[in-house]
Parts: sequence; C-alpha cells; structure tokens
Amino acid sequence: MSFTYEKEDKKTPLEAFEWDNVWLERTDFTDRKRVLYIGDSISCGTRREATVLSDSTLLFDGFGTSKAVDNPYFQDSLRLFAAQEGSRSAIVFNNGLHGWHLNDGEEYPAYYKKTVDFLIKEFPDTPIFLALTTAVKDEAREIRVCKRNEEVMKIAREYSLEIIDLHSVSAAAPELLANDGVHFTKEGYQALARKILDTVSK
Repeated sequence: MSFTYEKEDKKTPLEAFEWDNVWLERTDFTDRKRVLYIGDSISCGTRREATVLSDSTLLFDGFGTSKAVDNPYFQDSLRLFAAQEGSRSAIVFNNGLHGWHLNDGEEYPAYYKKTVDFLIKEFPDTPIFLALTTAVKDEAREIRVCKRNEEVMKIAREYSLEIIDLHSVSAAAPELLANDGVHFTKEGYQALARKILDTVSK
C-alpha cells in the first residue's frame, strides 16, 4: 500500500493527489473496545500494528486521509465513517503531515482547534488523545512539524486533553524511517503503535 506526501509547498488547499483510507477492524468482534484513529498515512501504517500488539483486546479503526484540517469535506467524511463504526471507547487524532499551504503560526492551529471542537461536540464523553506529528528527514519540514506540534500541545493544555508524543519516538530512532524520509519501516510503525497503545490503555 502506498500513500502520497506533498513535498512542495503549494498555495492550493488540495494536494496533487487526494485520498481517503478507511478501515473497520473485525466488525464481528462486538465485545471489544474500539479506538477511532484519525490521521494521515502514518496512522494507516500504525493502526494495524496497534491492534496486533493489543492481541485484539483493543480494535483500532482507521480514518486516514490526505485531507488537511481546513478541507471543507473533512468533517463530513469523518462523520460518515464514524456512523458506520457505531461506537468507540477513545479517539486518537493526528493530521500534521498535510495542509502545507497553511501557515504554522495562525492558520494551522486555528483549523486544528476547530477540528478538536468538532470532535468534542460530535463524540461527547469519549476520551480524545492528540498525537504529535512524527519526525521527517527534510530539515525545513521538520522545523514546521515541531512548530505545529508546539501549537497542538497548547491546544491540548487548553482542552485538558492527553498528548501521545509520537514525535519523540520517531526522532529518537531515525533508522526506523523508510527511504522516503517520511514513512516508516514495519519496526518503526510497531514502535509508534506501542507508544499509542501504552497511552490509550491507561
């Protein structure tokens, strides 16, 4: 399975290739707790590993997309997927490797915050975890990733939401990055999944 990553900073809200990757994990396991993992291609690679590491005691359903947080169809698409999911015990949210047309100081955090508001309203009484965006090899983009993560941490404090620090995990082990400098090896996805599972399982 391959995913796109917009390497150029374009001014248009849509990327050259737009995609959604959705997955409902073991719908026949009706007695298990579910985690709705909303993210980008990194979440798609991590989701399955998290389910496996939990021995399927936690089922990680996935809504992965290239849609940035300002995409007008993001919320509607997520709402449709969640309706098919039915129920969930927790939500993990990360969408930081898309939306490079948004500046990091005002636009990105504003739209990110709107998305968090949507999640809280749409899924009341469901614990929400904000996952920090993973490290990338490109130095200029990595600076932007760190700025975005700082804004996410501010939002987490404002809403009293727990952070899952995937950035530290990925930055500490650059050998786990795939050749494209963005995605990960199987071992890399397992390391990210372990961090998510350890945090959410609490």
